[in-house]
Amino acid sequence: MTEKIKTITQNDLIRLEAESDDFSIEVDDGLIVKVGRNMTWLHMLIIRNLYEILVAYVRANNLGWVMPDGVRYILDGDTEDVQRAYKPDLSYLRTGRISDDFDWSGDFDGAPEFAAEVASPGQGIPYFLRRVDRFLEAGVEEVWVIYPSRKEVHQYRMGDDAPLTFKEHDTISTPLFPNLQINVTALFKKEA
Repeated sequence: MTEKIKTITQNDLIRLEAESDDFSIEVDDGLIVKVGRNMTWLHMLIIRNLYEILVAYVRANNLGWVMPDGVRYILDGDTEDVQRAYKPDLSYLRTGRISDDFDWSGDFDGAPEFAAEVASPGQGIPYFLRRVDRFLEAGVEEVWVIYPSRKEVHQYRMGDDAPLTFKEHDTISTPLFPNLQINVTALFKKEA
């Protein structure tokens, strides 16, 4: 569902999100997009597992910020004329990217280094391919799309022709997190 407003500002996004219990607000090509909040327990479990792995590594190495679902990035335009703004399920920003005068109650103006998305029921491959393309166009270095039903992770890197596909029991590594090895099985573990 889309809704056209002449110029979309960060304040418009914050206001619209505050008015909606059922949707998260994003922007694509200058149009407001209402994204259903249809996350399952498995979806949230995968995000939590990846967050715990990455935040421990990033904190131990003083690399920056790992953020779970809910933070929005202005990928095109600026806070007064938002053309594209997405909320990845999980993201990472390097140290030094958040300025001293950053408005912590707003959106981040720019792309994260890393974004991860978990497929929910009803979200098909075309939906994610468009998001991946948009993230990479905006400067995201690496995007992961995690498919719970297949227990797969598709790793897209800026400049690569095709994604790498990792299945259960495979190990993922990335230059963004040197020497970190993530077993795909760990993303799907169902432990408290």
